Amino acid sequence: MATRSARWHNALKLAMQKEGGMKDVFQLATTDFNNATPHVRCHILRGHIIHPSLPSLPLLLTTTDIRTPKVAQIKSIPSHRVEAHFWIKATNEQFRVSGHAAIYPSPGLKENEGIEGVGEVYDAFRSQGWDWEDERQRQFDNVGAHMRASWCRPVPGSPMDSYSDAEKWPVTVAKPGEEGYDAKNYEEARGNFALVLIDPIEVDYIELGVMPNRRTKFVRQESDDERWKEVILVP
Repeated sequence: MATRSARWHNALKLAMQKEGGMKDVFQLATTDFNNATPHVRCHILRGHIIHPSLPSLPLLLTTTDIRTPKVAQIKSIPSHRVEAHFWIKATNEQFRVSGHAAIYPSPGLKENEGIEGVGEVYDAFRSQGWDWEDERQRQFDNVGAHMRASWCRPVPGSPMDSYSDAEKWPVTVAKPGEEGYDAKNYEEARGNFALVLIDPIEVDYIELGVMPNRRTKFVRQESDDERWKEVILVP
């Protein structure tokens, strides 16, 4: 069994370490199956989830409001395929990570609100009793009070009569034990908070910081000996 990390993933982590400021920001693209319309928005990479027995198969973790249109868009595609785009200015490198998305919302919602992760990585976590709800709670409490307040707003994308309507919404949502804690707002925000995980299956890696420029496509393999096939492309 392959025990090394994926080369593209090592390159991404190294590049992000060199990037200052908004280094964790990436673009997440989805498609609406019903009208084939593409949609893209910025996201924050919250972490890299790696099972010890499968170090070359990382899951990329981000979060969302379960009520956002992107959730319906991801669910509309049978494969739940998405693409994450990273541009690292510090190194002039671009990563386009295509993979299958899984969504873990509050367990209090209907069963069909989320998307259960499938495949060997998720199977490995299940075999050890991994609880995604524990991770969801940890991520929710790790974000700032202002960010938590965003999940107390009305449904994202719904019409408003006036910009001033936003003045009625909570500005911050404190955690239990913090000053200003409001149980109702905390539970409402936590109920709308969901994990989004991307299980990569193809990565397009472009190195524009070297001359001549380089471009490599990484394609995930089923073989334990060779997890990622590398194909050199014209940049």
